[in-house]
Amino acid sequence: MMNRRHLKLLVSAGLLLIAAPATAVAQEGSFQGMSLLGERMVTAPARNANVASVETLDRAARDAKAAFESNMTVDSATWYGRILFYQGYTKESAAVYDQALKRFPNSGKLLRHRAHRAFSLREFDKSIELGLKAAKLYENQPLEREKPGPDYFPGDPDVVQYYLYYHLGQAYFGKHDFENAAKWFAKSAESAAFTHDIEARTANTYWEYLSLARAGKLREAQKLLDSYDLTLFEVHPKGGSDTYFDGIQLFKGNRAADSFFSDKDGGRAFATADGVAASTAYSLANYYILSGEPEKAKPWLKRSINVDSWSFFARIQAEADWLLLFPNEKP
Repeated sequence: MMNRRHLKLLVSAGLLLIAAPATAVAQEGSFQGMSLLGERMVTAPARNANVASVETLDRAARDAKAAFESNMTVDSATWYGRILFYQGYTKESAAVYDQALKRFPNSGKLLRHRAHRAFSLREFDKSIELGLKAAKLYENQPLEREKPGPDYFPGDPDVVQYYLYYHLGQAYFGKHDFENAAKWFAKSAESAAFTHDIEARTANTYWEYLSLARAGKLREAQKLLDSYDLTLFEVHPKGGSDTYFDGIQLFKGNRAADSFFSDKDGGRAFATADGVAASTAYSLANYYILSGEPEKAKPWLKRSINVDSWSFFARIQAEADWLLLFPNEKP
């Protein structure tokens, strides 16, 4: 099942190569920046994160580029930046939004995407600054959805506010400001509940629980965890796994830690083998962190960090936690 809700996690999108980033990349890949641990972040050629086939992404990128260059609007810029991000070109996607924001500086849609790209590039303060500006624009406003992409790239239009607040939560979590992270994950959960998005509710419960627990608000964290009563079938009626659902079950005590880790491709957008490995390892790391056993968390933080793709939320947060817990060691 592939729709735009699956494209969030990650959900979790400098050049002025806007002309042709997909075709201008050398065979060794596209350099995107440095990780929190000082490692080069490179997008490999023909990257595929289960969003769509490489051919479909290339076609969408060409069409989106042409539409953006012929008529730059909030919608054409939003879609072009999204497609670049799906291809792994986070820096190039950010440049599209920077260009569009010069013309549309008060577009909440553009700001929310630019904030997400800043987070992916490990620029947490910038992500928060942009996200808060967008959140201010949406105060006392009804929910807004993005314009769908072309017919050959099907999916449900994203709710802008949901992802805006969700990524603010991620940026605050990355700075270990867990109280603010919990606040924004809770705000995001309101949008998910209003639109009856069960998958989004699952992701929000996972991150809000971790935020509350790591902020020391254990009673609130446990109350939230206890309130989550969905089954996996309700989250994914057509079958399949869900790393956030699995993480919640681990924290509830319904899954054993010694058999929890997985690196099996989930078959959905961003649920590649690397994505599943990063996520399940990060859940195990937090399981031990919350149990007061950071040394047992160490190998799982390492495993979450040591995946090929650098843009997964779990890997980004694992990098931040490594610096917090083991600042004088290399993973």
